[in-house]
Amino acid sequence: MSTNLESETSFGKANVTDVRVLPTLEDEPTLGHIPASRRNKLKSVLKSLVTKEGWLGDYDYGALMVPYIPYVTKKQNKELPFYGVNERLPHLLLFLLGLQHALAMVGGLVTPPLLLAGPAGANLGTEAQLYLVSACLIWCGIGTCIQVSRVKIWRTNYYFGTGLISVTGTSFAFANVALSWLNQAYTDGTCSYAEDGITKLPCPDEFGAILGTATLTGIFAIGLAFVPPKAIRKAFPPLITGTMLMFIGAALVSSGVNNWAGGSGTTCASDHTVKCVAGTREEYWGSASFIGLGFSCFAIIVLCELFGSAFMKSASVFFGLIVGMIIAAATGYFDKDTITSAPAGNFLWVHTFKLSLRGQLVLPMIAAWAVIIAETIGNVTASSDVSRLEISGEGFMSRVQGGMLADSIMATIAGLATVPPLTTFSQNSGVIALTRNASRSSGYMCAFILFLMGIIGKFGAIFCAAPSSVIGGFTTFLFGAVTTSGVRVLAYCKWTRRDRFIATVGIALGMASLCVPEWFSYFFTYTGSNSGKKGLLQAIVLIVEEPYLISALVMIILNLCIADEFPEEGSSSTEEQKREWNEPIPLAGGPSGPLHHATSSSVEREREVEDA
Repeated sequence: MSTNLESETSFGKANVTDVRVLPTLEDEPTLGHIPASRRNKLKSVLKSLVTKEGWLGDYDYGALMVPYIPYVTKKQNKELPFYGVNERLPHLLLFLLGLQHALAMVGGLVTPPLLLAGPAGANLGTEAQLYLVSACLIWCGIGTCIQVSRVKIWRTNYYFGTGLISVTGTSFAFANVALSWLNQAYTDGTCSYAEDGITKLPCPDEFGAILGTATLTGIFAIGLAFVPPKAIRKAFPPLITGTMLMFIGAALVSSGVNNWAGGSGTTCASDHTVKCVAGTREEYWGSASFIGLGFSCFAIIVLCELFGSAFMKSASVFFGLIVGMIIAAATGYFDKDTITSAPAGNFLWVHTFKLSLRGQLVLPMIAAWAVIIAETIGNVTASSDVSRLEISGEGFMSRVQGGMLADSIMATIAGLATVPPLTTFSQNSGVIALTRNASRSSGYMCAFILFLMGIIGKFGAIFCAAPSSVIGGFTTFLFGAVTTSGVRVLAYCKWTRRDRFIATVGIALGMASLCVPEWFSYFFTYTGSNSGKKGLLQAIVLIVEEPYLISALVMIILNLCIADEFPEEGSSSTEEQKREWNEPIPLAGGPSGPLHHATSSSVEREREVEDA
């Protein structure tokens, strides 16, 4: 009997009353088949689900969520706890921070598909536009998950992904090239107009050509991912990349303002005696009603920056869009039928495009790929810095290489997924600094939320149902942020006489194409039947008339030909000002105010983070 009392059975242990009891987590001998590390993880997970600490932690949610209202609330001066790259987060905080990262970029993410599929682009129709928005959200969620994961490539020293909160979104550089190409296609008759000669007819073939050419030329970007970042930064110094970014934003502002006034690519935009239709209302292009709707978005973005909490500041563009749409719905400018007819669910390849190649687009696309790679280097550096990781050495270089490779591959095969190429967005670095959270788990949550937004078809329909003036109001802010980021990168130049000369030549030609877009359209007079020659001439015209392409081409040549010189005497530039662009590039209207919440162990590090 004594032996029996101490024996173990497959059901459990026998106690002194000979009653069988279930094994518990403390009964380690009965769980011998489970490794100790896995058993501890299981304990930790179960504990987090049933305790306040597991759900809430010790985070100051007030500092994250409570807005600043003068004479009502006080500014939050308490230092928030810092969460490292591999630290676990409380469940509620995990969801809130993941949502914050997603909302910080969703406005910029949906802008390129709205423009390319809308009247300003290929005018693919509401159904295709809705699909494209959903597909971009899904693909960006997948791209974000890959960037956050950071996987080492088998039997090599190369990585795939950054291992940081690096969130991907559709690239504005490609949107700029695509819009210019589509305008040229409608002008030369490749795409057709309606009988009125103003309204664009759908042109899905040329949109497919844009995706196909981007996929093929992406091989160039994949090759660049294996080039040392220092070599890339030498070929594309801040003088060139800053000018390119400045012109990318400046060229896109016109499309934002046209939408703000009532729409672009429609009859009412060209013939101001015809009223524009928005929901159940009709107004003339540029009317006070349209301008007011767009201004409501713009004003909310400014108010969020002035009085908003850290959460509201980082998602100010999204809040501006939501408030604008609420006002539009209340006043009859919102298209409810678009949401009603939208599918409940959506996924990739529900709508497809015929992929093809356009030789005229090869050189412009290669330039756009160079912009993506250059952006990635700066954005990964900024993310590493605010995540309190090294920004030099082999570990850092492997993160940059992994980020470039993941960006280039995911952007290249994006065309096969029927979406425009992606790039790493930068405002998430600002979110990290504001919230003092660098945990990759919030990056995974952000990826999941983006993926879920894409699958839910009604979510994408919200953006497509909004009137053009609302879309124009918040996109004008985004494009202004792109321009500002270019100016900011230019601030890191030494501005020697050589730099000023190169910048003068590049900016002069870029401004010429920006102010008079068709100034080079009539240079070539060839009317023969040689399609190859026609394609080459079209490519030259496209490069010259695209501000950031012509300025970059001329500046790269001059940068290689003109010898370096020493800084002029009396220059007030410091070494900190001269350092290469190791800061985020806010291509999607991310937080641009001082990051006063991002404190670190040294004053110098605080100053670097505030610059972000």
